[in-house]
Amino acid sequence: PNFLKALPYLDAHKSIYDVLGNYYKEEELKLSFTFQAKYIGMSPWVAPGTFSMISYLEHKYGVFHIEGGLNKVSKVISELIIKKGGEIFLDTPVKEILFEDKKAIGIKLDNGDIIESDSVIINADFSTAMKNLIPEELRNKYSNKNLEKKKYSCSTFMLYIGVDKIYKNIPHHNIIFAKDYKKNVKKISENKSVGGDFSFYIQNPSVTDSTLAPNGKSSVYVLVPVANNNSEIDWELEKDDFTQLLLDKIEKIGEFKGIRDHIEELKIITPNDWEIDYDVYKGAVFNLSHNIMQMLWFRPHNELEGYKNLFLVGGGTHPGSGLPTIYGSAKIVADLIDKKIG
Repeated sequence: PNFLKALPYLDAHKSIYDVLGNYYKEEELKLSFTFQAKYIGMSPWVAPGTFSMISYLEHKYGVFHIEGGLNKVSKVISELIIKKGGEIFLDTPVKEILFEDKKAIGIKLDNGDIIESDSVIINADFSTAMKNLIPEELRNKYSNKNLEKKKYSCSTFMLYIGVDKIYKNIPHHNIIFAKDYKKNVKKISENKSVGGDFSFYIQNPSVTDSTLAPNGKSSVYVLVPVANNNSEIDWELEKDDFTQLLLDKIEKIGEFKGIRDHIEELKIITPNDWEIDYDVYKGAVFNLSHNIMQMLWFRPHNELEGYKNLFLVGGGTHPGSGLPTIYGSAKIVADLIDKKIG
C-alpha cells in the first residue's frame, strides 16, 4: 500500500536526467548529479527517474567509510555466523543445487559430497547461478535463451594500485567526467569501446583511513564504466594500452602527479576477468539492468518464484544492485526464512 501511494512521486516514467531538469537549468550542474546512475550500471538518459533519490541520499545524509575497507563488513558477518553456531566452508565450490521436483533439498559440491538442507540461498551472480547450478529442465522461465534476452548493466575496467606515497591533497572520492559525457555513455550503451574520452572514478581512501596500506603508502582504486561482454571488445588485446591511457589521465586530469613512478602493486580487472574469474554473467557487475520491466517486483523474487525452499540474495534480485540494497535483500531473505520456520 505504501508503495502504491508513493507511485505518483517516483518519476519512473521519466529518466534521471529529465528529473534533474526539474531542479537545475545549468547543463553541467545537471550532469554532476547524474553519475550515480552508474551505481546501477545505466545511462542517466535511460535509467528511471526513481533513482535520482540516490544523489539526494548521498548529499542529504553523506557517504560513510568503514575503517579497513568494505571487506570488514563480511568479516564481521562471518564472526557473527560462527558465534551463533554456524559454519563457513571456504574454497568449497558448489557443482549444483539438488531438487525433488522443484523443491530445493540441498547442494552437491565439486568433490561429490552432498549437503542436505531445509533452505538453499543463492548468493552467486543471478544469471551465472541459474545457468550453472540449476538443471535447465527445471527453469523454463530462466532458460539459457531467456537469460540471454534479458537486459544487463554495464561492466567496469578496474585498476587496484599500491603506491609508495600518500597523495594528501586529493580527496577520498574523485569523479572525472568525459568532455562529452552523453557521447561517452551512449558508447557504453551501444557496446562500443569508450575510446580516448571517457569518465572514471578514483578512490584515494588512505587520506581517510591509514589502515588500508603500510605506513607512508596508500591504496588507489580506479573504476571506468565500460560496455559489458555483449560488446566485441577484445580486452586481452586492449587492456595494456587502455591501462597506459588511464594512467595518463590519472596523472594529468586526476592530479596524481607522477603516479607511475610510485606504483608498487598493480592489479587490472577487465570485463573478461569479471566473467571468467569472478563468475559475473557477461561481466555485468551491476547485474540485471534496472529498466522498468526489471525493477523492484519485476526482478527475480527473493523467494525464487516457481520453486520451494530456494532463496536469492544479491544484485540480481529485489530490491536491486548496490551494497546497501544487497544487504537489504539478505535481510528480506532472513525474515522470509524466519517466518517459514517459525
